Amino acid sequence: MIETLIYAFWQSDRMGQGIVLVLLLASAYAWCLMMHKISSLLEIRRQCNKLRHAFEQAGYSPLSMANTLQQYQGPLKEVCEAGIVELKNILQRDGSPGLSFRHCLLSRKLSVDEIDKIRSTMNRVMSSHFLQMQERMPTLGSIVAMSPMLGLFGTVWGVMLTFIGIAKVGRPDLMAIAPGISGALLTTVAGLFVAMPSLGAYNSMIALQDAIEVSMDTFTEDFISSLRLEETKLPQSVSQEAGAEAGDE
Repeated sequence: MIETLIYAFWQSDRMGQGIVLVLLLASAYAWCLMMHKISSLLEIRRQCNKLRHAFEQAGYSPLSMANTLQQYQGPLKEVCEAGIVELKNILQRDGSPGLSFRHCLLSRKLSVDEIDKIRSTMNRVMSSHFLQMQERMPTLGSIVAMSPMLGLFGTVWGVMLTFIGIAKVGRPDLMAIAPGISGALLTTVAGLFVAMPSLGAYNSMIALQDAIEVSMDTFTEDFISSLRLEETKLPQSVSQEAGAEAGDE
C-alpha cells in the first residue's frame, strides 16, 4: 500500500508532488486542530454539565450558587459569576448586599430593567465565549472545502499533461501513460484523505458547540427566571440580626 503511494508520488510531475505535500501539511495541521478543539469542547461541556447539576441541586437559586461558585471552572461559571456580580452591584444601591446573599434572600424585588441589565451582562460574557469556541473553525472549514478541489486540480493537471504527451508522440502507449495517470490520481486520493476525516470532525465540533450554546442559553434563562421568584421577605430573626448589626455600627 505505502509502496504503491510512493511509486505514484515519484511518477507525478512537480506540480502534482507539490500539491500532495501541501495536502499532507494541511492534514497534519487539521489533525492537530481537531484533537485540540474536540478535547477543549468536551472539557467545556463537562464543566457546564457539572455547574448545571449543582444549580439544580441548589433549587435553581442564583443566590445559593453565589456562595459555592469558586468550586467550579469553565465559561458557564464566568457567565454565572457575571450575573451575580451585576446583581450585587444593583443591590449595593440599597446598602444591604451582604445580608441578602448571606441568607440567600433578596432585599427587594428586582425591576424589569434590572433583570434585563443582568441578562445583558450574562449574554455579553456568553457571546465572548462563543467567539472563543469558534476560533480557527473557519480555517478547518476551508481545509474541508479546498482539499478535494485542490486534489481534483492536481488530477486534471496530470491527465492534461499525459494527453499532451500522447499528442506529441502521435500514438497512445499504455506503458508510457500509466505512470503519469497514477501520479495524477494520487492528488485526488490525497485530497479525499484530508477532507473526509476533517469533515467528520468539523461536524462533530459544530454539534458540540451547539450543545454547549444551548446549555448556556438555558442556564441563563433559568438564572433570570429564578431571580424573579427569589424570596424577599427576611425571617424575623434575620431582621433582628440586621437591626442589631446596624445599631452596633
